[in-house]
Amino acid sequence: VGDVSQLFGSFLTSGRPSVFALYRPVDRNRVTALPDEFDSRDKWPKCIHPIRNQEHCGSCWAFSSTEMLSDRFCVASNGTINTVLSPQFMVSCDKLDAGCRGGNMDTLWRFLTTTGTVTDECWPYESGEGDVPRCRSTCVNGEAMKLFKADGRSVKNFRTGDVLSMQQEIMERGPIMGGFMVFEDFLQYSSGVYHHVTGRLLDGHAIKVVGWGVDSKSKKPYWIIANSWGSDWGMNGFFHFLRGNNECQIEQYMYTAQPLIQ
Repeated sequence: VGDVSQLFGSFLTSGRPSVFALYRPVDRNRVTALPDEFDSRDKWPKCIHPIRNQEHCGSCWAFSSTEMLSDRFCVASNGTINTVLSPQFMVSCDKLDAGCRGGNMDTLWRFLTTTGTVTDECWPYESGEGDVPRCRSTCVNGEAMKLFKADGRSVKNFRTGDVLSMQQEIMERGPIMGGFMVFEDFLQYSSGVYHHVTGRLLDGHAIKVVGWGVDSKSKKPYWIIANSWGSDWGMNGFFHFLRGNNECQIEQYMYTAQPLIQ
């Protein structure tokens, strides 16, 4: 396989993440009739930001969380706060996590609720070759940093398998963050609905979930997921992942958070 370790970077524990509250399952009677297909890119076309590339750095944890938060600032503010947030600030400044060597779902959200991150314009990504610059206190152009945070009360880890709540959350508030165990056959993905068939376990990986659908040929239900390996990978940077049976533990590591709008 070669050195693919830099493609990942999410520490997924065997148990359930513990720092934040569990998401209360939605009342089954309250769930609006969920459509068979939903894509955040269709509902909020100006708010779902382009695919990014973490390159040779295990920073998926910083990319997936800042991408989700970027989209949600835009959705929650009806487009008035439409900015791309900086994964670099997290990679360099979040001392609870390990920069290009990976991050933990719980600690990264602790950082985003207490410290937050800046805009990508303030501090563009520069760890693509695996080097982590020291934490900065001003933007690269010398301007003062403005920090964007997640609301600490809103960070939730969904109950494993509570797919309806995950779908409802995406449909009402925008993309959520997820993590899953990567096996060797995932690296060969190009299209269709992925599920693990062959190969050994490589690592944990964090991603952004933007919607769902049902495959027209196989009839398999899937999540629509944005990866951070550039737009040349998969289906223009996206992939479809089997939904509903905790494939590769993906429905064990789903998070939601709301932006703190002041």
